[in-house]
Amino acid sequence: MVAKIPTMKVFLVLLLVILAAASALAYGGVDVVAGMAAVASHGSSADEPVALLLSGSLLIGLAGALRRFAL
Repeated sequence: MVAKIPTMKVFLVLLLVILAAASALAYGGVDVVAGMAAVASHGSSADEPVALLLSGSLLIGLAGALRRFAL
């Protein structure tokens, strides 16, 4: 099965974003590492994963409905 052109474009954009993030971590110095440590130590409440799961499933369902019933 051959990948379609839009899928390949999305893959290339994702690859560029990952490379940019990796280079920011590698060459960013102390500021990037300190920022990531602050975000990682922030933690999350017990209800946050449930809210993310529900909102993500709602968005996926909405996208599927819009795809089927687009005008």
